[in-house]
Formats: sequence, C-alpha cells, structure tokens
Amino acid sequence: MRQRLTLNLATIGITLALTACGESTSSETGAQYGNPSTAPVDNNFNESALIVSVVDNVLIPTYQSFAIKADSLHQSVDTYCKTLRSSTDTQTAQVEVQESWKEAMNQWQLAEVMQIGPLAENDFALRNRIYSWPNVSTCAIDQEVVKSQADNYDISTRTASRRGLYALEYTLFNPDFNHTCTVAGTEPDNWDKLSDQQRRQARCDYAEIVASDLVNNANTLVTEWTGEAGYGDVLKAAGEPDSRFTTSLAAVNDISDAMFYVKEVTKDAKIATPVGIFANDCGTSPCPENAESAYANYSLENIIANLKALKTLFLGGEESHTGFDDFLTDVGDTDTATRLRADIDAAIEYAESINGSFASTLQNNPEQIENLHDDVKKVTDTMKTDFIESLALELPATSAGDND
Repeated sequence: MRQRLTLNLATIGITLALTACGESTSSETGAQYGNPSTAPVDNNFNESALIVSVVDNVLIPTYQSFAIKADSLHQSVDTYCKTLRSSTDTQTAQVEVQESWKEAMNQWQLAEVMQIGPLAENDFALRNRIYSWPNVSTCAIDQEVVKSQADNYDISTRTASRRGLYALEYTLFNPDFNHTCTVAGTEPDNWDKLSDQQRRQARCDYAEIVASDLVNNANTLVTEWTGEAGYGDVLKAAGEPDSRFTTSLAAVNDISDAMFYVKEVTKDAKIATPVGIFANDCGTSPCPENAESAYANYSLENIIANLKALKTLFLGGEESHTGFDDFLTDVGDTDTATRLRADIDAAIEYAESINGSFASTLQNNPEQIENLHDDVKKVTDTMKTDFIESLALELPATSAGDND
C-alpha cells in the first residue's frame, strides 16, 4: 500500500456539508477567471491557436453533447412517468431512465472541469442550476415534490439544491419513499398519508419538471457559448482591441483555472474526504455517506469522467490538436508535457481498474481509494508547480498558497 497522507479539510475551497434539510451556502466549486493582466510568455507559441482548439474541439462540443443528453433524459423521464400511471410493469422503463441519467451525468462530469465564463459567472449560478453538489438537500427535494403539485408552481424560482441532476438522482434512484426531513415542521405536507405507489408517482411527476428545467439550462449554456457575442468568441478574441482579455495568455489562464477543479474537487472533495484523508462525517475513517453519488452509486464513474476531461483540455481535444502539451514543448519543458500526460493516463487507468463501486471499495478496500488519491495528487502537484511556472500562468484563488 502506498503511504497514506494526512491533510486538513480547511485546504478544500468548497463546502462539503450535505444537509438533511434546508439550504446551505452556494459553493464555488469551479474555475475562477483568468487574470487579464497576465504578461505573455516570451516564446513563439501561438496562444490564440490553443484557445481556438480548446473552444472548438473541447468546450463547445462538450456543452452541446450535454444538451442532447439532457433532452434524451427528459424524454426517458416522461416515458417512465407515463408507464407508472398506466402499468404495473415498470422495471424496464425504470432501468432505461436510470441509464439515461447516467449518460447525462457522464457528459456533465466532463463539463464540471470546464467551468469557464457563463458557468462561472454570478457565483456559478448556471452551473448550480444544472448540478449543485455538494450544496444539496434531500429534505428540500422532498418538500419540492409536494409543492410542485400546485397549479402556479414555477421551478425557475426555486433554489439550486432543489433542481438539476442531483434532484433527478434522488427522485429516480432512491428506493426509500419516506421523506428525509428531520426537523419538526419541515416535513412535506401529508406525505405520510400517501401510499408508496402515490409517493413514487409524485416523485416521478416532479422529476418531469426537473428534467424539463435541466433541458432549458443546458440550452442556455450552449446559447451563452455559441450565440451572438457568445463566450467562445470572447475567448478567441483575447488580446484584440476592446477584448475582455488584454492578452491571449489571460484567456489561456481562464482555461487553466478551470482545470484545477481536479485538484480542489475531484481529489480533495470526491476522494480525500470520503476515504478519510480529510475529516469527514465519520471522523477520519472511510465514509461512504460523503461520497458524491449516494443514490445512483456513480461516484467512481464521475471521477473517471473528471480525469478524462482534464486530459482532453490538456491536449486541446485529440493528439493532433493544439493543446497545453504543445505549449509546454514550445517553451522548452517537454519533460513536464510528457510526464503530466503520462500521469493523467495512469490515474485514469488505475481508476478504471477498480472493481466494484466507489462506496463498496471504500468499505472493503479503502487502500485502493487512497492509491487513487495518490495518483491524482501526482497530477495536481505537477499542475501547481511545473505546469504553472513553465507557462507563466497564475494559480486560481482556491489553490494559491495551498501546500497540499
């Protein structure tokens, strides 16, 4: 077993409290804006080509693919709910809607590492409407299931923890139809008087509303990037007169900052905290309750998707595209380009080699999760040092001064 690290939860820049009821504060789990004053690196590398490659080959296609997956998920939820109303044989429809959710989540977990521009603006409001974790509340969702039955219900006015992919995970995967509200007076009205079938139908009806809202937010994201004066064009125009970014390197820094999601969230929140490297709800012991995907049991798949997104951003898409690896090579740091690529591949390979779910591995083989943490840490340590220094970039605010 590799040596276990002892770290401090205070180094994480996000809130991990998963409340039983009520709202927690919105957590900034994504990228920060690049510093427009960043001075260009003294080199012959075409930074604008890197920006174009990332925007056209990675960012926009990822957002567009998610919008397609969100629409498919909406259709699957609609089919499932109709089946509940008309048939006692719902197993096939349930399996199909859960698989559709997993496909949408796979695509979103790529986008999680791409929280740039519209996803980061207004305290990550759009991102949180799509996926609010770790700001979640199952009690709030239970309440919303009942409130949504009112004729004048409008989900667009509701807080993020009651919407998005997490609300869909809870309503589509949770086999326990009891509410989770533990504070007196917060329980959903008349919920305990309903049969399990009525509760199941009510959750599905709410899932239809959530899925429709998800499609709207996914389409908003695509429009914000591809519409007239969309953020894709804003990034590509970096360094030009009247640009939001005074230099092309500042826009590159915007992209680089987003990549540090893998350090702040994937490594620290999704791996280190549940396994007990950081303090969690079980002290410093493995704690499946703190895993990201408690109901769909999809935590490991989310981590793998995050790592794959990092690799795609690093390469600017595919091997033939212009990426950060080319930038590093151009400034004379081929060693970091080669090492970082190899370490990302190794982390992905190790994560994919783990048999069983994240939760079961935490319980039965926690050393495997510790080893995964070590592999990801190897990647993020290089990102914080050689990667940033060679390209004259600035660390995001959440990583500046961090010794982890």
